[in-house]
Amino acid sequence: MHSIHDPHVPFALPLNEPPIPGSVIEVHGKHHHHDTFVVELLAGPHIPLHLSFRFHHEHDLVLNAAAHGQWGCEQRVHNPIPKHDHHFTIRIKVHDSHYDVEVDGHHIATFNHRFPYASVQAIGCHGDVHIKHIHFQGFHFHNAWNHQGHDFGHGGYIGYGTSAYQPPVVPQAHPINQHYDPYR
Repeated sequence: MHSIHDPHVPFALPLNEPPIPGSVIEVHGKHHHHDTFVVELLAGPHIPLHLSFRFHHEHDLVLNAAAHGQWGCEQRVHNPIPKHDHHFTIRIKVHDSHYDVEVDGHHIATFNHRFPYASVQAIGCHGDVHIKHIHFQGFHFHNAWNHQGHDFGHGGYIGYGTSAYQPPVVPQAHPINQHYDPYR
């Protein structure tokens, strides 16, 4: 297991190797107010899994994915996190065909893969939330997860979660492109 403690929100943290079926990412944190927060799995300019916890007019958890900034069809379920000051655990488990999403030990949603799970390079979080720690389980852990400066082969995720954010551009020859349909 590997853990990251008290990352400053917003953040995009590299996964030093791709997830595999059985991999689990647990995000432990506290929601502060009535504002939205987002947890995402990132792959170059794509977002294979977007979890948007909304608290304003709607009290929904929106699940989606985006290719080059273009969103797919939303999947909505009830947001199980109370409106403010709530400690939570979000658990994302990777399966061959889908992700299972749990909140505080309760299964909330199944989200079918729209991108290969092996393309996921990072986890990101932004919005009105404090993240206490993130646990990674069920990865091979062949690489050193504690080193800095993981090379995505592109500009990375600088500015993620801010208005200045520009999704990374992945060169055609980058190995991550083996996971994508060239006509997407």
